[in-house]
Amino acid sequence: MACLRWVLILSVVAAPVRAGQPEEGWTHDLDLAAGYAGGAVTLAASEVTAFGLFGGLLRLGAGPRLLGVFGVSDLAFSTADADLISAGRIETFNVSGLVSGALNLALSLRVRPLAGLEIGANIDVVGVGFGRSRPVSSGGVQTRASPPTLNLLAFGRNDKGTLDSEFFLGWWFNEHLALRAGLTHVVSELVTEAPLQDGNDRFRRSSTGGFVAVSFRP
Repeated sequence: MACLRWVLILSVVAAPVRAGQPEEGWTHDLDLAAGYAGGAVTLAASEVTAFGLFGGLLRLGAGPRLLGVFGVSDLAFSTADADLISAGRIETFNVSGLVSGALNLALSLRVRPLAGLEIGANIDVVGVGFGRSRPVSSGGVQTRASPPTLNLLAFGRNDKGTLDSEFFLGWWFNEHLALRAGLTHVVSELVTEAPLQDGNDRFRRSSTGGFVAVSFRP
């Protein structure tokens, strides 16, 4: 029995090296991720269709990501308009009970330096946003704010809506299952029903935290 137990242990340890080899051609991964960034919990479900280059060592891919951002404490949102920020006219308010969602197209890049080890990054590019409205107030003005419909990666202060990006390390245990962990950077935007100071109605927060995920390749 002891011999059999050691054979099973060695088989499990050796399996990732044999089964985790890079794959050429097209692959389709399903992924579930959970993270925490600056007072908000993030949950994401995504599908990545990728193509392997250089024997599968480099994979370029894209696919939909369904993202949810849930505030577990009061979250501070500040002026999002780039012109107002440049002029130093920045307004801030706190939001409680944030529930914001997004369905975005994400691009991904992954490298396999070792058999089972994967290093990668992904970023949301464009999509639609949704979520419940929340009461906000600033400078004596009370109104409500909700996520905008358009999510767009426009770089820096020009970004719009709710966007997520990840930087991670992963390990493929076999050809079907992997675990990932790393940093998630989330940008969330709210649009007020009535303009606040300076006629501004767009407010944003960005935060970086950690996440873990499981990937499945059929």
